[in-house]
Amino acid sequence: MSADCNGHCEDCPYSWCVPVNRARPPKVADRQHWRQDARAELVELADLYGIDPSGVRL
Repeated sequence: MSADCNGHCEDCPYSWCVPVNRARPPKVADRQHWRQDARAELVELADLYGIDPSGVRL
């Protein structure tokens, strides 16, 4: 690293520098878990409001 680069800037001007705190995209398992939770919530809401759960989509 250069003396004026600490690797903590989000838009570092150096192409060789990889910022340490770069946000990672969610993993596939995290996305699948989110979808399962969202589906369960939609089914519960459909039941609460008297809507046919088979007609509810995510």
